[in-house]
Amino acid sequence: MNHPTTPRKIAAAVAALAATLAAPGIAHAESSVTLYGDVDAGITYTNNQQVTHADGSVGGGHNFQFTGGNSAPSRFGLTGSEDIGGGTAVTFKLENSFYTGSGSFVQGGTLFNQNAWVGLTNERYGTLTFGRQFDSYTNALAPYASSNTWATLFGSHIGDVDNLNAALNLNNAVQYVSPTFAGFSVSGTYSLGGVAGDFSQKRGWAVAASYNTAPFSFGIGYLDLNNPLDAALGGEQGYIGDFACSNPTAMYCELQNARSLKTFGVGGSYTFGPATFGLVYTHTKLDDSRYFASAALPQGADVRFDIIEVNATYALSPAFTLGAAYIYNSMKTDVSGSPKFHQVNLGATYSLSKRTSLYAVGIYQKAAGSGIGTDPVTGQAVIYAQIPNLPNSTSDKQVSVIVGMKHSF
Repeated sequence: MNHPTTPRKIAAAVAALAATLAAPGIAHAESSVTLYGDVDAGITYTNNQQVTHADGSVGGGHNFQFTGGNSAPSRFGLTGSEDIGGGTAVTFKLENSFYTGSGSFVQGGTLFNQNAWVGLTNERYGTLTFGRQFDSYTNALAPYASSNTWATLFGSHIGDVDNLNAALNLNNAVQYVSPTFAGFSVSGTYSLGGVAGDFSQKRGWAVAASYNTAPFSFGIGYLDLNNPLDAALGGEQGYIGDFACSNPTAMYCELQNARSLKTFGVGGSYTFGPATFGLVYTHTKLDDSRYFASAALPQGADVRFDIIEVNATYALSPAFTLGAAYIYNSMKTDVSGSPKFHQVNLGATYSLSKRTSLYAVGIYQKAAGSGIGTDPVTGQAVIYAQIPNLPNSTSDKQVSVIVGMKHSF
């Protein structure tokens, strides 16, 4: 026969539990979980975008469009940690980006397309993380590109081929970040390919070093990734961007479908009163790009990019900041064509509060040199401007203006 629990039994159980928790050597772990994110939306005007008409002819036209994730990716995430004693904590991050206009995922079929990792951190020994994450090279250099601070994703480098806007992040990756000593830290990332019988097929790795002591900061890094289109960009249907074949108006479809991507970069900034000056340089090589594949050259050809950006911001007040940047994108190939893209970004940001800001950005691009683009009607080589993440122009010039709002939580 079952007897009801008596108050005496309850009291005894509570006393036993209290004695257990008070015993020496029992660790009381402290943990926290934070929900965070950004919601960004705006209107983008472009003066000249390529349009294919119903009769098959191609022309250009002005365009007003709703765009989201402009000044920062629209995203939500969970991050947290648990103190496990000895100065060590378990930490994790799960993060997804989405289209503000429709609410759909940026990379379909991938819930946490930005970050999905878990790891250990210790103030004395550093941080070790495991999972999908941004590489050490990108983490070290991204802060020096204007597109990551005020110029929006449309103000990035051509095709984000140097990954400063984090078009790709690494799957199956292990990353170590050292503690900071006198402003210096180093980091390394290694991504396992995960292909049976071919260890190197989708392998990637990166190394970087950073220095940050006001008013000066500096970063240097190197990234090496095999089969970037499939290894990190989601394949031809998963990647959306300047070089994506899923974009019907992509002028350089298949350019990033290469045997390997290798990129080196260095950047820095200096703050003087209300002004901050930045400089970043990257050299990127795509080996055996399929963009140049033909019957005579079935493996494709190599293409190299040298990109320099100089930028500055000036705080007129704690709430109001102006920005300007010039970007020189130079492309060279092993076959024919050597296009160059000159780009100017101008912007203003006004903070309504600590979490909400309004922004306006104007971008001008001028294409020069010999083109590697192809006119869809004549098949002739053309040199068309293409502001990043927008359809290409039908001439060597293009202008875009973006206005919007960003709220962080």
